[in-house]
Amino acid sequence: MDLRQRVVRRSPSVVWTLNGLAAVSVLLFVHTMVRQNLPPDGLRDWPWSWQLLDAQSATAGLMAGIGAIIARAQFARTVQPLLGGRAWPGIGQAPDGALAWTCHLVNSGQSAVVVVSVEYWIDFGAPEPTAEQPAGPAPSTGWTGRAGTIAALAPYGLRPGTDYRLASIAPNSVFGGESNYLLGWFTEPALVVVRDLYVRVTVRDRLGDLHQRAISCLTDADRPLTHAVPDQV
Repeated sequence: MDLRQRVVRRSPSVVWTLNGLAAVSVLLFVHTMVRQNLPPDGLRDWPWSWQLLDAQSATAGLMAGIGAIIARAQFARTVQPLLGGRAWPGIGQAPDGALAWTCHLVNSGQSAVVVVSVEYWIDFGAPEPTAEQPAGPAPSTGWTGRAGTIAALAPYGLRPGTDYRLASIAPNSVFGGESNYLLGWFTEPALVVVRDLYVRVTVRDRLGDLHQRAISCLTDADRPLTHAVPDQV
């Protein structure tokens, strides 16, 4: 499972506009420089018979086109989210004061982002119960939605809101900069069944670029849960 943050798509309108302007400025610069070094007889033929720009204007246009791409890249680094996860055992989430392993999504970037999608992947630590004793490796759900994840946990007798909870994060929700958001919590009965839970979040930044990060919620989970840790949020 690749847990690194990556850019899955740049904003097409911004990227193609800037790249197009840069390409035009390069063509104009080349045309101007070649035309200036041609003998007089060579200026009679197309396209060298056209004087589009002088050398100073062509150079300024080239620098402006390249500068716009560099400025866009620098601004993209400024507004990009820095997504990560934090998890610890605590109380106050599960009913009756039960201990629960609680996982949060952290955006350490300075700018707010908009949620595009949230997907879940569960690796089970025990084979799915059937009428006959199953054999083979422990199953996984693959990437699925919140409803599909809850349905996959139901055969194990795990009840949402009692044994675990997956936070409902709707598309177009806004994650602010320097903030934490609850992804979910798991009690000990759920930790026996679930080996790991991955949450893949895709967000859009202020430039329109899409960023994606998969968070492993249970990799370092205490099994069994022995004591609560004060909230880290």
